[in-house]
Amino acid sequence: MERILVSMNRGKVPWEALSRSIALAKRIGASLYVLSVFPPGKPDAGPDPDSRRKLDQQIKDASDDGLHVDSFISEGSYEQEVIRFVEQNKITLLVTEYGNIGRGHSEQEWASLQTIRHRVSCRVEIVTPRRMTSRGE
Repeated sequence: MERILVSMNRGKVPWEALSRSIALAKRIGASLYVLSVFPPGKPDAGPDPDSRRKLDQQIKDASDDGLHVDSFISEGSYEQEVIRFVEQNKITLLVTEYGNIGRGHSEQEWASLQTIRHRVSCRVEIVTPRRMTSRGE
C-alpha cells in the first residue's frame, strides 16, 4: 500500500501539496500522513488560527471521505525530522511544496529540500503553488 507524506516546515501550510496529495491518496487508496515540523523550542510557531482551522477541516473532510489520514507534529531540524519520519513510517511518496521565491522561499529552503531528496529512499514530488492573482490582473 502506498504511504504519502505531506511535510510542513515552520507552520507554512503547503496548500497545493496537501490538495494534490489528498486527491492522489483517494484515487489510489493510499494512506496520507501530514507532518508539521517546528524549530526546537518554538512549538507555537504554527500556522495562524484561520489556517489551522482550514487545515483541520481539510483533514477531517478527507477522513470523512474514507481516506486514512494521520497528522503529526515534530520539533527539530526540518531535514532530519522529515528523513526520520520517512524511514520510520515506510513512506513511499513525499510531497512537499516550494516556489514563488518572492513569497518567503529562499535558496536555503531549496538546499534543504535537495538534502532531503537525496537522503530518502522514497519518491519525492516538489509541488509549485499556483500563483494567486487579483481580479484586475
